[in-house]
Amino acid sequence: MRFILPHTVVAMRLAVLMFLSLTAMSGHHSMVSGQDDLADVITRSERSVVRIEVDGLGGAALGSGFVVGADGLMVTNVHVMAGASKAIAKFADGRSHEITGTYVIDVNRDICVARLAGSGFDPIILADALPRKGEQVVALGSPRGLSFSATRGIVSAIREQNEFREMVGRPKIEGTWVQIDAAISGGNSGGPLINSRGEVVAMSTLGSAGDAQNLNFGISVDDIRVAVDKAKQSRIVDLRTGVGRIEMAEVSPEATESMITRGEIPVHALEDYIERGRLEYRELAKDLRTGLTREKKVLDWMRSGETYIPPGASRSEVAVERFPRIDRYYFRNESVKRRRVAEQQSLVSRLERVKNQLGREADDESLFALLMNGGPWLDPRGLHKIGYMYEGIVLHAFNEHDVIVIYNELPYLMWVKSTAGLSTGQKISPTPVYVAGTETMAIPGVGSQSVTILNSVTETEIREAIFGKSSVSHSSDEFRTWTDSTGQYTIEAKLVEVNGSQVVLEKPDGTTVKLLIEKLSLADQRHIEN
Repeated sequence: MRFILPHTVVAMRLAVLMFLSLTAMSGHHSMVSGQDDLADVITRSERSVVRIEVDGLGGAALGSGFVVGADGLMVTNVHVMAGASKAIAKFADGRSHEITGTYVIDVNRDICVARLAGSGFDPIILADALPRKGEQVVALGSPRGLSFSATRGIVSAIREQNEFREMVGRPKIEGTWVQIDAAISGGNSGGPLINSRGEVVAMSTLGSAGDAQNLNFGISVDDIRVAVDKAKQSRIVDLRTGVGRIEMAEVSPEATESMITRGEIPVHALEDYIERGRLEYRELAKDLRTGLTREKKVLDWMRSGETYIPPGASRSEVAVERFPRIDRYYFRNESVKRRRVAEQQSLVSRLERVKNQLGREADDESLFALLMNGGPWLDPRGLHKIGYMYEGIVLHAFNEHDVIVIYNELPYLMWVKSTAGLSTGQKISPTPVYVAGTETMAIPGVGSQSVTILNSVTETEIREAIFGKSSVSHSSDEFRTWTDSTGQYTIEAKLVEVNGSQVVLEKPDGTTVKLLIEKLSLADQRHIEN
């Protein structure tokens, strides 16, 4: 919500009156030359605009969209549909239609082309060209849940991707962006920006926050048209199977830079965590072995699981039916089952490897292995202390390092080494965590609230605290995300050996892979050199 000072209101009214007077004197017919003309344009355009209500793993969400084909082809933002297991589009006249699937998911332009169930819709027209600076536009949508609202402004500028990347701090963003001063808020996302003829010139995507007044952006009609044309040649991905939801990246355009400043973990916190580990070593080692036995059973149960979701759990991709001696697993489809079984196998392999490393007493090597894979439990109330997080669930991942996680049914803002591959509903890999403090901040989709900040503790920090800095070498490098030179493929692994033109990487499940150094990204090559 934006508040406008009284003197600003007076200035705005004077500016509008002057504009109307000049228009009337010149004899030109403009968008605002008659209130009825503007009202007619909005009324006609709103037939194609929808309020989108999303139900997903992260809870309910709201956005907007617009129909571009009589057959139900529609456009919205990726971040509106991200994580959706079910989505309903509602028109101003009260009609409701399910969004059945997606054709195009362009994360870097925040464009999603989807399909409405049904036919005979009123499509909105896409403009043939970009708007000019100073041209008037109207933003249609559901800001803050206020359905089918209209706000008016002008085009402030046309921004190409390189300039826009620097402005908003998102280096991977692409496309041409239309800067406007029309007010838009969260629920406007995915709604059309129309010109005086009711043609779409852009789609609302990014609204101003903090001190940035009326600094709002939409992805251009040129980019929208390319996505729509591509959709007409693409195969639909059924949203109800969960495949479309899994393949969508979690996106939060409102969060343009990291919310957490992650400093070094204090020495006293590391020393305290290590000392607690020594004192509780035997009990923790016993818990790890018991946990391994349990995880093996879960793996067997998952492998024998069925690929359908029982009635009553239709919104989930995985359902579990618990009995005294066995758990029965149900998966939405075979793809989900293979992924979840692979994740569970990786966990079992890692715990098996750690169990074999543990000695009878708490020698340094045994203690290090244990603290990285099953240390003293995390108490989020233990300010400036470290504990081991076993069951953290991703609620919302955004930026390079920030994740909102659910732990013991409460939300926390957490710094992680990389958010690559994280999506709503996924488990955070068990890890030691430092309780950094509590701050009040604005969280996208949640609002302003007080949250506890958690920082994941790296393998290097634990190793240095036990063995000293001289012990850290390539052979004990921490797990990190490695990327190939094209930026298309990643792998979570740690560096084991550099052998001429090759590197040997070890994945979390203990398996190793060999890669040519020249095939890695420049950042990874520099990491090896250092």
